[in-house]
Amino acid sequence: MDSKNKNLNINEVARLAGVSKKSVSRVLNEQKGVSDATREHIKSIMAEVGYQPSRQARALASAQSFLLGLAYNNQNPSYVLDLLNGSQLAANALGYEIVMHRMDANNRAVDEIISFMRRSGCDGLILTPPLSESASIVAKLCDEGWPVVRIAGDNADFPMPQIRYNDRTAALKITNQLIAAGHSAIAFIGGPANAGPTLRRLAGVRDAMALNDLNLNDADIQYGDFTFESGRRCAELLLAQEQRPSAVICANDEMAAGVFQTAAALELTIPRDLSVTGFDNSPVASHLWPPLTSVRQPVQEMTALAVELLVNPRDQTEAIQQFEAQVVTRASTAQINS
Repeated sequence: MDSKNKNLNINEVARLAGVSKKSVSRVLNEQKGVSDATREHIKSIMAEVGYQPSRQARALASAQSFLLGLAYNNQNPSYVLDLLNGSQLAANALGYEIVMHRMDANNRAVDEIISFMRRSGCDGLILTPPLSESASIVAKLCDEGWPVVRIAGDNADFPMPQIRYNDRTAALKITNQLIAAGHSAIAFIGGPANAGPTLRRLAGVRDAMALNDLNLNDADIQYGDFTFESGRRCAELLLAQEQRPSAVICANDEMAAGVFQTAAALELTIPRDLSVTGFDNSPVASHLWPPLTSVRQPVQEMTALAVELLVNPRDQTEAIQQFEAQVVTRASTAQINS
């Protein structure tokens, strides 16, 4: 047979294999209707001549685009990179490509997502937080009938697969660690007050405090916007109190980095004078000095599962898949001096 030629089309593969074009199409799209022997024969011919079907050819043959959309508006670069790595590797392994769509915070999010899906022709959509926590967005996508999988999200009433991780329990664990180290004056810096991650993580902190007969005062709760600058501002307010906290739990690593800067400006040493923890276990956590105790969010694993659920949907579309979060203890926390 001639040397390998990746420019062959499906008709030529069918001719070389001595089968119909429809049989080749069924093999390419992993459909039934072809015997095992014929399927292996066609695959051996494709391998021998080096045939690699284009996405366009597969799409025409199957009425699918083999594209999956991923909508996000999180501005954290490490989080976005984890979304891309987890989804792209899983999609490529299944013969799909990921189309990422960044959205800005605006009042037209519903229309923008619908426009993106119609324009791109994606076969399904991965919806990430905080978009996945919007009831209006989720409801509209349900009406449209596209296959959608949500990462996180608190609206469990919609018939749509949902993948979460237990950040409330993780916040409880990290708070318990601080309490076990002798801390009782604990503060919390969240993102926006109504954001799902803020609510769940604050609830976990409150759980641990209540279990240990401790109070989390309103003055020890500050709300930022998940950015470094907001963490710095919130820390200024917390550390200016007459009874300043001995530990600060931050709802993400970027805000924790802001706390580090404020502490340095006030000549407070971490962790001798102030213990600090974060969330997400982003590269920032290990780049700070001392390295930051944080919670690892399994973003890559969650997006990989989202791809799998879109390509190979399961029977119960309302099922919630939950991952456990892991506390990664580093040197930013210490036993309090009694």
